[in-house]
Amino acid sequence: MIYFFTTASHRPPLNGILKSPFRKAVVKVRSYNWLARQSSIRAAACIFTDLDRLRHFELAMAGNLFRQLGRGGIRVLNDPARSCQREELLFRLHKAGLNRFRAYPAALDPEPSRFPVFLKCVSHHKQDFQDLIPDQATLVRRLNELRDSGFPLQYMLVIEFINREHRKNIYRRSTLYRIGDRMIAANPVTEASPFVKYGDIKLATEEDLAASVQEMTENPYADYMRHVFDIANIEYGRVDFGFDGEKPAVYEINTNPSIGLRVEGTSGAYAEAIRHSMQSIAAAVNALDGDDRQVPLVYDKHYFSRLSFRWSPGLSQP
Repeated sequence: MIYFFTTASHRPPLNGILKSPFRKAVVKVRSYNWLARQSSIRAAACIFTDLDRLRHFELAMAGNLFRQLGRGGIRVLNDPARSCQREELLFRLHKAGLNRFRAYPAALDPEPSRFPVFLKCVSHHKQDFQDLIPDQATLVRRLNELRDSGFPLQYMLVIEFINREHRKNIYRRSTLYRIGDRMIAANPVTEASPFVKYGDIKLATEEDLAASVQEMTENPYADYMRHVFDIANIEYGRVDFGFDGEKPAVYEINTNPSIGLRVEGTSGAYAEAIRHSMQSIAAAVNALDGDDRQVPLVYDKHYFSRLSFRWSPGLSQP
């Protein structure tokens, strides 16, 4: 048995695993609220996801349960107390010399060392601000405008932008999954925006598709990204990266990434490479399974009296 723990409203990203025709292991997705109500857990592996959507006291509760499950012999992935979220990840990658760009708290009068920069929320994975800011004066004006409009800055980052143009006004982003000990390359995406998110398959040329097939098949960045995941203390997730010249530039690691079963409008070698990638993801999940262990959960009332999960419609569901 394998459990994925996530916030109740963000289960859909795991549908690709649940619906995969290649999956053999028994997999269940449960909310953190459900986990906090259990007296024991019986499983071979438990994966903690959606860590960026938990508040500090929720992370503390999840971190305590993570340790109880691990001490009981269950394989646990993504320590809530140690896994890096966006700000810490970008800091540590820059410190390690892997990323040339830096991130700065928007509320602390940042003075980036390079431009352009852009604004990004500390936690979620959407790109709310679609403009590149060219210089310090424009940055100061933009931050003041946000505050004047009532928008707080304490959960915002100013990030130095790096991603080489793939073609004129066309950008590309690569992704790679880590599941336990396995590193799996997924399909790169191309978009007419510096903030590549979902990609537009119509913009991909035959050369782009051939390069994507090669990247998914040869997985040339596996060792580099394993080091990135190790720095982040993350064993399950998807890393998104572009390029600073010929060197990877790592943007984020999503601990609850969407896993699609296929990409619309594809065929031939590209579709087969995606199919093989999805098969490898399922095999990596299957490899996490093993003998189940029954682990009782102990709740320290003094410790947990300060901790509470947020309530929202449907949160109390399993």
